[in-house]
This record gives sequence, structure tokens and C-alpha cells, in this order.
Amino acid sequence: MAGKINRVGTSRPSTASRVAAAKAARAASVDAVGGVRRADPVGEVARPESPASIAMKSLELDGAKAADLKVRVEANERALDDLQKVQSKAGDIADKAAEATPEAMSAAAGQVDQLLEEGVSIANRKDGEGDFLFGGEQAKDAPFEAKKDAAGKITEVSYRGDSGVGVDELGSGFSVTTDIPGENEGATGAIGLVKDSRTGGDLFGNLISLRDNLLASEKTAIVERDIPALKRDAEHLIQHFGEVSANQMMLDTVVALATDIQTKDGQAMSTIDKLGNIQYALHRATVDNRNFIQQDPLQPIN
Repeated sequence: MAGKINRVGTSRPSTASRVAAAKAARAASVDAVGGVRRADPVGEVARPESPASIAMKSLELDGAKAADLKVRVEANERALDDLQKVQSKAGDIADKAAEATPEAMSAAAGQVDQLLEEGVSIANRKDGEGDFLFGGEQAKDAPFEAKKDAAGKITEVSYRGDSGVGVDELGSGFSVTTDIPGENEGATGAIGLVKDSRTGGDLFGNLISLRDNLLASEKTAIVERDIPALKRDAEHLIQHFGEVSANQMMLDTVVALATDIQTKDGQAMSTIDKLGNIQYALHRATVDNRNFIQQDPLQPIN
């Protein structure tokens, strides 16, 4: 019997645990930003004001804009969480199909139909201003369109947005891209939400394939085609979680710095020590996330 969709071997963490680890790395960086804890602390500075301190005070950062962008990134993260649940449920269905009866496979096909509907709804979510989250630069129209047959079953999901994303400048050299295009079949640019030519992810196409193979009782096709494809979707979503975590850390850093450089009674509130901790935490957590993304899927993670 084929293995679970969202793991490779017994020594490798599941998709959920790897996502949780990425979020834990982000949480660690936020703690460091707030001065709550330090891992490998930057030494205390007991000397006259350095050029770095002067540079710190000269930063001009848009903390309000960073805070607004955090709302969007949090909406992206919630959508990714929900898409990961859709993928995981489909993986469980595919995993059980090898030993299922035709009747059970037919019932499972109906469950996949529901997952398709749910997935399209998630991918067509809007932000607080009424723009679609995952349409690229075409944010005013629903990016995904589901085509259905006479029985009301989804037979194709087409993407009507584009792969372009914007860059938000936050001042003093800080910038962030919080947009996620729904699809990207090109060789460059941001990774598509559910489909991308570079990762091999194609969640909606793979759900349709699984549904059709369940209806036809094609167990071999499910094991040889759908299970590996859904596993690629799990890895594809992990890349998004890494990007979202990096964005969260960047925005948290800008918000913290913008607060620190405000003045009170003519005295700057920022310190070299705190800046050093923020820089170190951001660097360390970003490296950790990239390591998750670049893991060889056939090698255990220590």
C-alpha cells in the first residue's frame, strides 16, 4: 500500500509539522524583536554612540503601512492553512483507495468533489478592501473560474488572473512582496498559489484526476499518478508557508523599528543592542525557513 501523501518515509516530518516549525521560527524572531529572549545574544554596547546608532536614528520607516500589510499576510496564511487541509484530506482519500471497494471509491469521489468546491472558494477569497487575494495584479475579478458538467461536477478550474505581483516600499531600504498569484506557469516570478511550473504543484488538476480515477476504480492510476502528484502539492504549499513566515518577520521588524525610532522628550528610544537582536533574529529565522524549503525530499530532517 502506498505511503501517506504528506510524508516521505518514517524519519521525515509531516507537512503539518514542517509548517509548524516554520511558524515556530517566526515566533522566535518576534520574541527577539520584543526583547523577550535572546539566542546567541549580541553583546552589550558600552561605548560612545557609534555610526550604526546614528544610522538607526536616521531610519524613516512606515510602520503604519507595515501593520496594514500584516493584515493581508495573515489572510494569506489563513488561506494557505485551509488549502493545506484540503490537500491533506485528498491525500488521505488517495491513500485508502488501494484497498477500497468500488462503492467506497464512489463515495470518496463525492468527498473530493466537495474538496474541489472548497478549494476554489478559498482561492477566490477577498481582502478587507474587497480585492481578491490571489489574482496577481488583476485583483478586481475572481481569479479562478470552475467549469462544471451537466451533473454539477467541476471538470476544469481556469485561472483568469496574472502572475505579476507588486513590491511595497516601507522606507530606508525595506521592501516586501505580500501578493501571491493564483498560478504561474512561467520560469520566473512569484510561486503560484495552487499551480506552478517550477514546483510541479497543480492542486485543482490533481483533485480532478483523483476524483475521476476514484469514479472509474482506477487504483493503479491513483497509486502511480495521483499520490505522487498530491505529494508535490504538499511540498508546493510548504514553500508558500516559508515565504509567508519571512514576510511576517520582515513586517514585524519594520513595525518594531518604526516604534523604536520615535522620539520622546527629544531622546531617541532605539538602542544598538535591540537592533542587533532584530537583525540576528530575522537572519536566523529566514535561513531556517530556506533550509526547510531546500530539503531533499528523500533525506530525513535531523
